[in-house]
Amino acid sequence: MKARHYAAVAITAALAIGGLASAPASAGTTAAATPVVQASSEAAERAYAAGCGWNASKGGERAYYEHCATNTNVWIQVKRFPRSNYHRCAGPGRTNLDADATGAWYDSNYRGGLCSHPGDTGP
Repeated sequence: MKARHYAAVAITAALAIGGLASAPASAGTTAAATPVVQASSEAAERAYAAGCGWNASKGGERAYYEHCATNTNVWIQVKRFPRSNYHRCAGPGRTNLDADATGAWYDSNYRGGLCSHPGDTGP
């Protein structure tokens, strides 16, 4: 039973990032497709772990917040030092933050958590 669950999770993850977009329709039921699914699920796990949420500045790149959902815009709280914190509407993908940003996270308590216009700011 566990093996089926893990296979379903791997296939779902692969489909989420488009890893099986070029595989034939029968690939999900053949043993030959297993390496493709495993490779795609590993790539999905690495991409998710490495990118979603707060990403500190490094190598001259500014800090950013990566919103991994594709169908929502959300309010994030941005922590800065020495200036005060603020909220910003983040759409899907990367939202570059201020040079003095020291953290950012999704804030479901601010205006219900969802927003309409990426880039908007609030207190």
